[in-house]
Amino acid sequence: MTTPLLEIKSLHKAFGRVVTANGINLTLERGALTSIIGPNGAGKSTLINMLSGSLQVDSGEILFQGKDITDLPIHKRVRLGLCRSFQVVNVFPELTVFNNIQIPVLAVRKRATRLFRSLSREKDAHDEVGQVLDRVGLESKGHVLANALSHGDQRLLEVGIALAVRPKLLFLDEPTAGMNPVERVTVLQNIKRLSAEGKTTFVIVEHDMDIVFSLSDRVIVLHHGDIIGDGTTDEIQNSRRVKEVYLGEEVME
Repeated sequence: MTTPLLEIKSLHKAFGRVVTANGINLTLERGALTSIIGPNGAGKSTLINMLSGSLQVDSGEILFQGKDITDLPIHKRVRLGLCRSFQVVNVFPELTVFNNIQIPVLAVRKRATRLFRSLSREKDAHDEVGQVLDRVGLESKGHVLANALSHGDQRLLEVGIALAVRPKLLFLDEPTAGMNPVERVTVLQNIKRLSAEGKTTFVIVEHDMDIVFSLSDRVIVLHHGDIIGDGTTDEIQNSRRVKEVYLGEEVME
């Protein structure tokens, strides 16, 4: 029997009387592009924060590739291959695009002390940076300062930084927030292509239903810390419960 990529068992979190994770049980398999949706206050951010290690759980277990990571700090989860991005763009604005990718590449290779030395003797690292830039569509902009990029390209750079640590599972928190329609299409196409490569499994937290239903293999719906829907895009779109609670459509008898 294949070990799930991620398994969540009876995960619970509350802030006072507000329950944001109500005994959640969930399994993520490798390869499926999954979206997590839900109204404000549904518990989406809380769930991602617990899974990535930035928020401690009250009770329950988180297993990554069969290993209990419930109490592991963020950096140890990253080393295992579990990473995330944030709603706010998180890049090094005064460094070039190339250097932004170079930092995690050298860190993974345990050669971070060589960051500001010439890469002439680091051909393998130099090549890997180029490969990451090619994967996210920024191969022609390696020399550009990150703060000179468009918002959409900064988002792609952030994905590239995450990919540079060779993640097996990557959470993207509203990856198209603040983008214009052209940027949004570009980023979505890149995420689809990266997911199809099969090297990294993507989980997206998103509010835009057009994005969710055009991108996802699987959709998970949260409401007040409970999972009220879990299935394909068609199954979620046709779910009476989801329509009542989230999609806002009138349910006909």
